[in-house]
Amino acid sequence: MKEILVLNLTRFGDLIQTTPLLRRLKAQHPSARVTLAAQQRFSAILPLMSGYDRCILFDQDDVTLRLERDELLAGYEAVDRFVATLEEVQYDLVVNLTANRMSAYLVSLLHTNQTAGITSSDSGQRLISGAWGLYLYSFLLGDARRYNRINLVDIFSKMAGVEPDSRPVELHETAAGRLFATTFLDKSGIGTDRLVGLQLGASDTDRCWSSESFASLSDRLQELDGVRTILFGAPSELPLAKRAISLMKHPPINAVGATSIPELFSLLKSCSLLVSNDTGTMHFAAAGGVPVVMLTVGPAAFYCTGPYSAGNIALQSPLPCSPCRYHTECNNPVCRDLIPVESVLDGCRLLLGETAELQGRDAGVRFFRSRFGSDGYLEWEVIRNGNEPLERLSRRYSIALKRFLDDATASPLSTVPLFPELVALTEQGITLTSRIMKAAAQTPLPMELIGSLGAEESAIEAELKRLGAVKPHLAPLVDFLTLMRENISSDDLATVAEETRQLYHQGNLFARQL
Repeated sequence: MKEILVLNLTRFGDLIQTTPLLRRLKAQHPSARVTLAAQQRFSAILPLMSGYDRCILFDQDDVTLRLERDELLAGYEAVDRFVATLEEVQYDLVVNLTANRMSAYLVSLLHTNQTAGITSSDSGQRLISGAWGLYLYSFLLGDARRYNRINLVDIFSKMAGVEPDSRPVELHETAAGRLFATTFLDKSGIGTDRLVGLQLGASDTDRCWSSESFASLSDRLQELDGVRTILFGAPSELPLAKRAISLMKHPPINAVGATSIPELFSLLKSCSLLVSNDTGTMHFAAAGGVPVVMLTVGPAAFYCTGPYSAGNIALQSPLPCSPCRYHTECNNPVCRDLIPVESVLDGCRLLLGETAELQGRDAGVRFFRSRFGSDGYLEWEVIRNGNEPLERLSRRYSIALKRFLDDATASPLSTVPLFPELVALTEQGITLTSRIMKAAAQTPLPMELIGSLGAEESAIEAELKRLGAVKPHLAPLVDFLTLMRENISSDDLATVAEETRQLYHQGNLFARQL
């Protein structure tokens, strides 16, 4: 390969999660030029990143604003300039890590030999290339995410055809950032105290532990020998910090809104520990070698998007609905109240070396710890109160998925499938679509027969969806097949029948893997 494009028009955290992919692409294709396309407003993080040779910035905020103002021509021209820059070369591989229709449209305009991730057809239909890309978008659909144990970082790598390497996300400190951190901490009189960072906010309030809890935790931490707390956050989170500080007995160091991106990274690297909601700051910590206690609240799922490094702890409430679906409006978000301060303090004391194991009161909170497995993927082990049936099934899904997505023809791990009803349904689907293919080859077309067979196949499709809805543990497989069906773009009857038969065949192999 000579030219590779990685398109990631998302947030800070997502860009940090791209660094292992960039690293592995450079290692596997050392002579290739890797281009990174990113959003203009997140450009401050780029000097801390490596693994790419050039960067093309897209001002998506400006385009969105112009479209909202009905300045359609100006918006189109901005997109056209971005695409024109991307089109300067013929790409051997385009990896689209952005899950929206705009990125799909942009990728569809490019000249490339191979696409991984989302693109679109000539008619504007969303298409997803590659088995790993299909899996990424299928587990975002709903309940399937609860059973996913493959980190987003590893999925990114596999989408691009490279293997995980058991190394964390990666950023590089700047001299200016280091100087700022040293000066800032000297002025704060930190001395030899250990710093514990607290990230109070997140992009979504549904992902946030309460200010009252953070305030209590800060006080408890500062009552430990030689520990000081420091608050991190964006300028928009200043009111949140002000409220938390007003509730504290022991004032923390307040760095909320006081740092640039390089300065934030260096200041974080000075910490012994970070306690964080699911937000970009925890990815900075993982890149800086700082252990994280992650608070899994609302739709946050540590096994999907948690800090990508070994030795972190994630806490999750014992509610069966945790994590909730994306875009769920919860009128009673008690999950954040079911992670008590005592439990979080227990995790902090463990990572600070204050104790050799969890010591605090058992409130039913689930504790997990991250590590890299023998296959290079990040995984999370239960260290207290795991839901064993869920974890056992999720581990089985994880093993089967890795085998199936890499090689759909791999031999099943067991001669007795876990979900025989899905094996039977997909076998029926194979038989019916094979008959439809045979009928579609006849002249003239036997329309009555095709209609009858089509109705039977629709009934199988409906039964699959029903099973996925009433039995959430079947959702990972059903959602994957649903997305495969949506990926069929042809209008030709014979082609649609052939691709649908292939869908059932893939589903049958997947079900047998389990």
